[in-house]
Amino acid sequence: MNRQLLLTYMDVLETRNFNRTAERLNVTQSTISARIRQLEDELGTRLFERGRGGADPTAAGRRFETHCRSLLAAWSLAKRDVSAGGGQSRPQLRVSVQFSLAQSVLVDWAKQIRAQVPKLDLYHEANFSQQIQRDILTGETDIGIVFAPQQYPDVHVAEFGSENYVMLSTDCSRLLEVDWTRYIKVAYTSYFDRQHDELFPNLVHVQTVVGSDDLASGFLKADGGTAYLPSLSAPGLMETIPGLQLVEGAPVIPQPLYSIVHSRKRHDSLAAQAALLFQKLIQARTIESFD
Repeated sequence: MNRQLLLTYMDVLETRNFNRTAERLNVTQSTISARIRQLEDELGTRLFERGRGGADPTAAGRRFETHCRSLLAAWSLAKRDVSAGGGQSRPQLRVSVQFSLAQSVLVDWAKQIRAQVPKLDLYHEANFSQQIQRDILTGETDIGIVFAPQQYPDVHVAEFGSENYVMLSTDCSRLLEVDWTRYIKVAYTSYFDRQHDELFPNLVHVQTVVGSDDLASGFLKADGGTAYLPSLSAPGLMETIPGLQLVEGAPVIPQPLYSIVHSRKRHDSLAAQAALLFQKLIQARTIESFD
């Protein structure tokens, strides 16, 4: 199995463009074309229709997606299994969570899972929902904690709680006193944006929009203002940013949280244990942040 050909196919399937895939994989367009032709020759069928508008998958190209994901996942799992080393049977777990959850729960979760499974080989990282899901599909990650999962046949999705966003401000303590010219809007997810816009329909123009809670915290620390931030991070932020306080009367915006695992790992006891621990930790932190 040529993994490089499969990864190239998956990227073209996403970009619908050989040139764009070449840029993303840092190779030439002719290299991408050669890889796809080789894969098509091995499969005995055409996967993409090339044209000026890009590369559209054929019926066979669309059907091959599920098989390709399964092949990549099987390869990753097999590689990790045989490279464990020394013939020792040590449990392994690769976990990836949303960026905004990393600082608030990931370290404590790691401590707790290690206490429960002392000899665990653990790898964890923070990323965006889309990349986490890609890593789940290819077997690079065992369990992901995400805000916006997509439905795939090979991925099991389970909702287990929510991350609540609360309004914090250095300027005021009540919603009626908010200076909206100093408001910082954080672009968390499309779900958050819809909830936010429904709650504040008259807030047509926002002067400052940032892409993460870390950036929003930086702006608040440097120049003050008002922003929605994760409730799990609120206690720590109020300790480090002078004058930062919860805005009374501001609605809480909930963001559902989901655990995702590959279907091959759905009944894995260690993955289930890890997800349950995340669920309990997030629920406990949510209660604490409102006490």
